[in-house]
Amino acid sequence: MTILSLRQIGNSSLGYPDADRILMDGVFILDFLRDFPITRVYDYTINYFGQYPALSIGYRPPFFPFIEALFNGIFGINMWSSRLALLSFYMIGIIAWFKLISRIYDWQTAFAATLLLITTPFIARWAWYTMAELPVLSMGLWSGYLFYRYTETNKPGYLYWAALIFSLACWTKQTAVFLVLWFGIYSLIQGNLLNYLKRREVWISAAMILILLIPLGAITLWLGKQNLAQSVGESEGHYHLARWSWDNLTLHLIKLKKYHLTLPLLILSIAGAVFALIKKDRKILYPLSLLIGTYLFFTYLVGKNERYPIFWIPVFCLFATLPLYYLKDKVIGYRLMSIAILGLAAFQTYTVYKIQPGYATGYDAAAQFVLDNQQVPTVFIDAYNNGYLTYFMRALDADKSTYVLRADKLLTSSSISSKQWLEVHVQTTDGIKRLLDDYGVDLIIVESRDLSGIEIHQKFRDYLKNGPFQLLKSIEIESSRPLLQNQQLLIYRYLDRKQPTENYIKLRLPVVGKTINVPIKNKHNENTETGTVE
Repeated sequence: MTILSLRQIGNSSLGYPDADRILMDGVFILDFLRDFPITRVYDYTINYFGQYPALSIGYRPPFFPFIEALFNGIFGINMWSSRLALLSFYMIGIIAWFKLISRIYDWQTAFAATLLLITTPFIARWAWYTMAELPVLSMGLWSGYLFYRYTETNKPGYLYWAALIFSLACWTKQTAVFLVLWFGIYSLIQGNLLNYLKRREVWISAAMILILLIPLGAITLWLGKQNLAQSVGESEGHYHLARWSWDNLTLHLIKLKKYHLTLPLLILSIAGAVFALIKKDRKILYPLSLLIGTYLFFTYLVGKNERYPIFWIPVFCLFATLPLYYLKDKVIGYRLMSIAILGLAAFQTYTVYKIQPGYATGYDAAAQFVLDNQQVPTVFIDAYNNGYLTYFMRALDADKSTYVLRADKLLTSSSISSKQWLEVHVQTTDGIKRLLDDYGVDLIIVESRDLSGIEIHQKFRDYLKNGPFQLLKSIEIESSRPLLQNQQLLIYRYLDRKQPTENYIKLRLPVVGKTINVPIKNKHNENTETGTVE
């Protein structure tokens, strides 16, 4: 597991959309813990985002970034220490899954199901990037193990721990709330639901969860405009399938075959499920409840990314190993099944190593060049891969000296994609010049090709070529991502730089439905006012 998870751990060019924001969230929490602005938490957060506009705190919960911050504090601010933080979650989840299946079946079945899980390519690849998928899956499996122990023993302590870990799972990613369906469906199938509702510890656990999750719910309602659009879909501009349409009802089943499972694993899991039906195996009910809960919840959600229903993959890995359990008294059948599982694990491992991790080179070099050559601590960037560029501007700058101004916040603004909830704030070349003058911009970084498709961003590139700018450096981008191929990072100096006159950075944030005004503080401007939110 560790070998597959830590693939190219020292490669700082590995990346995936959104992983850059979670990296930056971890750095923010580390800086927060070091500065400890306990009397000005809100202002500190707004000002920090104004300086490094690549945070997703508020849109995403902070538990994984908090653990990430601890690892960054111990090992330094770098991508490999953040990946070690992810590995710690993953190991907890794998141990919980092994212990759960050991209790339901036996350790041999648990070992086989765990082996197939960790070698499944869709699972293994999420250990290469700082995404929340493996952390939330792991927290969910841990919570599921504790709840199962409660159903076995009726000891309240297990339920209290399950409630705590469930709450932390939700603080890892909000979709973990669906775990209630897993526990509820199993209790209902077992005929224990009404009995549990009469128990004191159940209501204490519910109160614990409520207290722990009220702040998360409030933050999500306040700053989660995009989250709400992706879940209930009651927001403009968000296309979604009709919930009762055949396309919607079968979508995740198609994704199961296309993304989640290798073909041999899918075939073997179907065979194992059929075997369980023939055997009338009631042990399968708890994992089956997880599968049903995953399907119901993520079929209802508007967001249909293949990452979201990751929770049901362990169940299919278990299904694939069930013939091993049923054939344990049949020597030849057991050996053949063991060989088949080991062969499948080897095939999946080979498949993992055939996958080219997502990467894009040059962004750390561009950030370092700016830090080494800037005359004033303000850089203007216009890049599709702006999150990693912003991350490196902070990771390579121990003094936290530079303000990063993003074109997709100042020239335009949108939510997630360049065209969703789009607002254009600057229309002309004269407007671009005024913006650069107002902020006293010195260095500018752009990707050579505009990927937004918005006219003003192309005008900006044309202005850089023909206006009062000097091209200082061109860095070739090498990338496995088609959008970033045949691209260069171009670093310009603005030759008509003025002394800054603007005291605030105005950032429109459609993703959370807010606009913030952040005071600029640097050697040219010692503004001590606090930020505001509209």
